[in-house]
Amino acid sequence: MFIGQDRTGKTSLKKSLKGEKFNAKEPSTVGIDTDPNYFHISTEVWRTGEKDNVTEPISEVLFERHVAKYICGELKTSPSTESLLTESKLSEKRSRPLKEEVPDSGASSLGTTLQNVASTSSTEPLVTDVRERAKMFSHPLEEKVPDSIATLVERMLQDDEKAQEEDEVFSIIWDFGGQSVYYATHPIFLTQSAIYILACDLSRNPYKKADTLVRQGLFKTQEDSCCNKTNLDYLDFWLSSVYSLVGPDAIGQDTSPSETTTARLPPVFFVCTHADEPYYSATDPRGLALDIFGFLRTKPYKSHLFEDVFVVDNTKSGSENECPEVVRLREKLRSVAQSLPQAREAIPLKWLRFEHILRVLREKHYKWMTINEARQIATDNCGIYDDEQFRTMLNFMHDQKILIHFNKTPELNNMVILDPQWLINIFKEVITVKRYEPTEGNVEQFLLKLQDTGILDERLLDHKWKSVIDMYSKETCGSLIAIMERFSLLCPWPSEGKHKQYLVPSMLMSPPSDDLVELLSSVRIPSLFVRFELGRVPPGLFTRLVLQFYQWCNEEWKSPIQPQLFRNFARFHILPDQGMSVIILCHSSSIEIALHVGSDFSGSMTADFTDHPSDPTTGRAIHWQLRMILELMRSEFSWLKNMRYGICVSCPVCSQKDSARCRAHDVRGCECLHLLSESELQSCPFCTRPGLRGDCRIRIKLFATWFSFTSPQESRTLVHQQQGASGCDVGELKS
Repeated sequence: MFIGQDRTGKTSLKKSLKGEKFNAKEPSTVGIDTDPNYFHISTEVWRTGEKDNVTEPISEVLFERHVAKYICGELKTSPSTESLLTESKLSEKRSRPLKEEVPDSGASSLGTTLQNVASTSSTEPLVTDVRERAKMFSHPLEEKVPDSIATLVERMLQDDEKAQEEDEVFSIIWDFGGQSVYYATHPIFLTQSAIYILACDLSRNPYKKADTLVRQGLFKTQEDSCCNKTNLDYLDFWLSSVYSLVGPDAIGQDTSPSETTTARLPPVFFVCTHADEPYYSATDPRGLALDIFGFLRTKPYKSHLFEDVFVVDNTKSGSENECPEVVRLREKLRSVAQSLPQAREAIPLKWLRFEHILRVLREKHYKWMTINEARQIATDNCGIYDDEQFRTMLNFMHDQKILIHFNKTPELNNMVILDPQWLINIFKEVITVKRYEPTEGNVEQFLLKLQDTGILDERLLDHKWKSVIDMYSKETCGSLIAIMERFSLLCPWPSEGKHKQYLVPSMLMSPPSDDLVELLSSVRIPSLFVRFELGRVPPGLFTRLVLQFYQWCNEEWKSPIQPQLFRNFARFHILPDQGMSVIILCHSSSIEIALHVGSDFSGSMTADFTDHPSDPTTGRAIHWQLRMILELMRSEFSWLKNMRYGICVSCPVCSQKDSARCRAHDVRGCECLHLLSESELQSCPFCTRPGLRGDCRIRIKLFATWFSFTSPQESRTLVHQQQGASGCDVGELKS
């Protein structure tokens, strides 16, 4: 999987590994580009399985190839050619099915079916009429071995040395586009079972602000003037995404794929492109790369980084003078790939047969099938009768991104996606607005509504998914909507008429208006903060949090006033009769929750909030619902398994008077804010920041809106509960 910032040379790097000619005008990858072909991962250029004079048909890559290897092993281990051809031996071979599982004696990898094959002194007697002999082996699907497998057996026996080489490794390549508009969908397709290649453009100064993000609108492009990320921040963003894939149980365990690398699974190769044009010409490219690499190795995700950095020049791709760093990268990728757990895992041949059938169906333009259709193929064509094995096989292939199958709900479980690229394109249709074309005239108003407000009208969805409706049915669209709802890419929104509406939060690009920003300055109750261990808000978390918080507010208060939603900002009117609303803001390193009360409350930061006109249980209910949503997200979304956070408040002593800005930078939600957990407030109600002048006492009653401060014993119990809920000690994450 190739990941990284937009326009860093990921696609060109992929072409370098494949030995394809460099294209100086390479278009930017849109969304995710999945290459369904298998590539032979070797020290030479990576070849596909396309049928030509050099390479083999792709159908031979897995199932047929491994069946042929098994037959070769059976032929070679026979005492002699004569005994193999005796009638009794042939009858035995015909009477039993082909070995379905990879043999235990040394054969434990996907790349080969037999390891300790006894070599014969000469293969010439076996080559003679090998087609007829190979066809006498029975097959899970057919009475005789097909011609294609018999041909492979003949080829392998003729080239005995090649047949006995070390395990072959084949890979599927995914290229993730770097445009931020697609970040909401990317985590859905990341997997812990991959090798990641993180690309960094050496022609860009990592410490400078990244180029302004641009999104295509219906009539013009829209710039994201609010984004202040540096080029280095994007590297941090992607590595944090990979780190979040790993469950907390794996932290601290020795999960290195081999003795030659210290990288924890999944491993990440850091590859710097544009070595021919470094941003600082006075320093050699490798020196610049090591500077960035050294910074990344100070972070919690450092254990995922491969032990060395690669500095490549993609302009040499496809030429005789190939970049030596690309050659070295191939060698290391192959070495690590061979040591991955899945490369040593025994794979039943009938699983490979199932995959082979799905691949044929996909080539015939089948995009998906029902779970019952998939089960029937597994039973009738592959001899997979056990439901548990069937589910295990689907989960394995989903992890390998051979197919896509979500099984959390009956609706999701019903769809087995054969073509991941098709599902990605379906998502793209919903979360983007394309440049205007005359054919879009009848839905222009709905496109503008989606662009400006993030509200998707059912009629626009029917227009965008017309090909899906024509090819399948309206029910298929319902299943696709269920998938998008499941992953919080959209949610139902109150309709203005008979047509349904959905909120698509990733379409919210407009910043909050000035009056809403000014509203924050009138907040008198100290804000609550969610602080993350990695120092960054996990990708895709905020928009999903907003959706789930909106659904909870609807159930809890049923406010007649719709929320105000903007980029990184949401306001929910929970008790409009009391003038009370909840504001949620996304900062770079934390999420802030502010409780705003109407102007009829003349409070101040020094007020005793036990006299607050609202019931203090409101704030505490928001606090615990927030924690519950975060925990549900961590358990449901695979890319948030390793999310570690703490629920905190800002120290009122060393912060500015609104307790949301640090004194040094005057930035709301600044990374250097002094944040304190509930247990810290109780155990040490003093500001411990160095250089503090004046009174350092903290009046913990200021935070009674969020915390019901308990006795010491109850507090210890509460802390233990919070540790179990958030996966970390809420008091240990200190700014």
